Order: sequence, then structure tokens, then C-alpha cells
Amino acid sequence: MSNTLYLLVPGLLGPRPAFPADPEWSQAVAPALAWLLARADSRAAPPSPEATLFDLFGLPVADAVDLPVAALTRLADDGGIDEGGWWLRADPVHLRADMRTVFLADARALAIELDEARALVAAFNQTFAEDGLRLMAPRPDRWYLRLSADPGIRTDPLRAAIGRDIGPLLPQGPASRRWRTLLTEIQMLFHQHPVNQTREARNQPLINGVWFWGGGECPSGARAPAAGLYADDPLTRGLARLAGVAARPAPEHAEDWRDAAAEPDSLVVLEATRNDPLDADPESWAEHVAELERNWFAPCRRWLQAGQLAALRLYPGDGRTFLLTGSARWRFWRRSRPLNTYLSVGANNH
Repeated sequence: MSNTLYLLVPGLLGPRPAFPADPEWSQAVAPALAWLLARADSRAAPPSPEATLFDLFGLPVADAVDLPVAALTRLADDGGIDEGGWWLRADPVHLRADMRTVFLADARALAIELDEARALVAAFNQTFAEDGLRLMAPRPDRWYLRLSADPGIRTDPLRAAIGRDIGPLLPQGPASRRWRTLLTEIQMLFHQHPVNQTREARNQPLINGVWFWGGGECPSGARAPAAGLYADDPLTRGLARLAGVAARPAPEHAEDWRDAAAEPDSLVVLEATRNDPLDADPESWAEHVAELERNWFAPCRRWLQAGQLAALRLYPGDGRTFLLTGSARWRFWRRSRPLNTYLSVGANNH
């Protein structure tokens, strides 16, 4: 089997403060994960799952600019090649206003049909053609805006805005006024569109806005961090395409990965807990952790103890890496602690 496993599990350890704090709970639900965390060497890593992936693929991660997520996820969604230009994600969202704030729900809550997406995109392109803007929707839930140059804004990732007041998270930078005005114009355009009139009649949430984020040109020089890549998320698949390698679907069970992997090392990205911190849903998180415990953490612990796995690098996507080698089994003095002692309580938005 593979000698080294790079395991990226976004959302595994938060960040959110509202998860179970009962010490007995985590010991019972995820004893293997608690064992792995206790016996690992913890090191600093990039602050988000996206930044971790950029770092693993050898691409720069800078605080002063957006990570160019849009250009890379488009490679996966379109199945094409880099066409140049500056790309922005313009993902469809539902915006709900109250007296002082506006809250955002992402496409997971909208069940957008492809024909709905196409109709709204067509209306956008007709309305803003003279502004040189063209929107594309290769998928109902992920939309893209292609520009000729840097639009002069810095954005916050969609995950930072879900369920929150979007006021402090609107585009910043020299051209922020223009882009904030554009967001308002899009809301007015979409609100009166027949797609949303029909959705309103069906008591469905309106697709009444977009969220700009992840802007940049497609980078170059990506290198695969491992010989085997297993992932379903569009960013990993886009990075793999950029690096000129194939990404296979993520296996459900570690045993499936072991049976399929013929490489000396593998990167596996697991999606089970990705959205739990965003939704502040401790019950779903607990269920997903228990599922990962059965399918991945218990086998990894067993293989490390048996010397069948040389090294495990666990990335929860929250600014930390947990590194284990076969010697972990001899660290008897490292006693397992409750999972809540590892949970991150604050998110870095970039």
C-alpha cells in the first residue's frame, strides 16, 4: 500500500465554537481520531482548505490578494484549458434583508435547475453587455465572470458569508464602489425575473443575487503533491488538471483507497465535514465525524500501529497539520484528549 497518506478533511476541527464540549462524547465517538491527534506532531499550515491546497500544489499563498480559486475551479467545471483573462466566481445566492442587515444563503439551499441558471445568466449578459461583462454557468451552483484585467477589488470567500451579515464582507479596494453598485443592480434584475416569480409562486427561496470571490488569473507551475490524487471538490480537480495529472474520485472507505492505490503516496480530500462549521450544525458534524472514524481514522490508526502506513499527514484545513509516522504507536505518554480541545473557534476568511 502507499507509504504516505496526505488526508485533507475541511471542517473536521471547525472553526466554530458551538460543538459538543462533553469529554466523554468525543472519546466514545472517535477514539481513533483522538489517538491520532494526541500522538501527532502539530505544525502550522495555511489558514484555510483552499490555501492548504495551493500550498500542497506548490503555488504561492499571499495575504494581500485573493486566491485565484475561480480560474482553477473553472478548469474542473468546464473541462477545458486556461483561456487567459481574469476570472471571478459569481455564485448564485439568496439574500434576505431585515431592518439593518442582509444575510446570505448559498446554492445548497436553493436547488437551482440548470434552465433557471441559464435564464438568469442570459438576462445578466443582455443587461451588462455594454459594460464588457459576461457571465457563464457551467454548473447551476457555480457561476463565473471573465474579465480582461484585475477589477481592482479584494473579496471574501463565499464560505465566509454563508449565514452572516454580508455588509462587512462586500468587495473592498479601489473599485469597490462600482462592484457594490453592480451587486445591487444584479439583485434588482434577478428579483423581477420570471425565474424568481415562478420560484416565489412555488414558495422556493429566490435566486436574487451573486457573490463575487476567488478572483485572479490562472496560475502556472503547479506540481502534484503526491503520485495519487483522490478528490471530488472542483478546486483539487482544477489544480490536478493544471499540474497535468488525473484526480480520481475520493473513495468512501480507506480500504477502498488502499485497494486502488498503487502509488508511493496519495492525497485524499474528504468532503464529509466541509459544510458543518459553515452551518453551525453540531449534530451533523458529530454524525460525519463518526462516519469518518469508521471509514478512515480507525483504519489509519490500525495501519500505523502495524507498520503498514509509513506516514499520515492530516490537514483539517484550519491552519494546522498533524503529522504521524509509525513511531506514533510508541508515544504512550501522549494520552488522548477530548476532540473539543482541538476545535478551532475562529475562521480566517482568505
